[in-house]
Amino acid sequence: MDYEQNNYQAFDIEIVDTEQQKIEYARLSFIRKVFLIILFQIGFTFITTLIAYSQYTIIDYLCNRPFLFWIFMVLLILVIFLLISFQKLAKQHPYNYICYSCFTLSISYIFFYTTHHYHTYSNHIISLITLQIGIIISLLIYSYITKQEINLNKGLIYIVFTIALLFIFLFLYFKLSLIFLFILSFLNILYGVHIIIDTLLIVNGEKHELDIDDYIIAALMTQVDIIGLISILFQKLVSQISKIQINSN
Repeated sequence: MDYEQNNYQAFDIEIVDTEQQKIEYARLSFIRKVFLIILFQIGFTFITTLIAYSQYTIIDYLCNRPFLFWIFMVLLILVIFLLISFQKLAKQHPYNYICYSCFTLSISYIFFYTTHHYHTYSNHIISLITLQIGIIISLLIYSYITKQEINLNKGLIYIVFTIALLFIFLFLYFKLSLIFLFILSFLNILYGVHIIIDTLLIVNGEKHELDIDDYIIAALMTQVDIIGLISILFQKLVSQISKIQINSN
């Protein structure tokens, strides 16, 4: 009798372990998809920002139409408003893909427009996006290497290592100010930490009640949460650049 009871207990433990592994794998898969979607969005923005350097006629046409800038700005605000106020609607297909496409196009055009019109800060904008791409790639690599759910401490190691490598590359290639790069690197480390924390809050159900298949909206919500942070950081960076240029003159 005791032997059979022990077998039943062992069988129950095995079932529980198997179910737990499935849950952990589903959560990790969710996180990977979120990182991939964010990487695609930032990568698309990076490519369009690089295109702004070219001298093609179509580029000048697109960048010399201020109404386009305001159209995309309004579109971005509408998408953010939809995600915040009508989350259930935004989660439905095909509205989730529409929101994602509009969000990506709007952000990309804003960076595209800014880079084309403000050549003085073009290298700084490229550096900002490069560091962001590096952070997402490092977190994506970490999520595929680990067998358990990601945690902040290990994620921070990947982020700092990537930032250090890109810091050297940007300094040698763009010849940017060391002070600027230190500030930019530190702020992007905070950006990476925010992504990890926000993603974990979402996957744990502590922020934005989403299902396991809502990874597109999860990625958008993570980006929306960061937009406010990025706008503040960029304003501070621009003011810091101006101070550095004034002091150098």
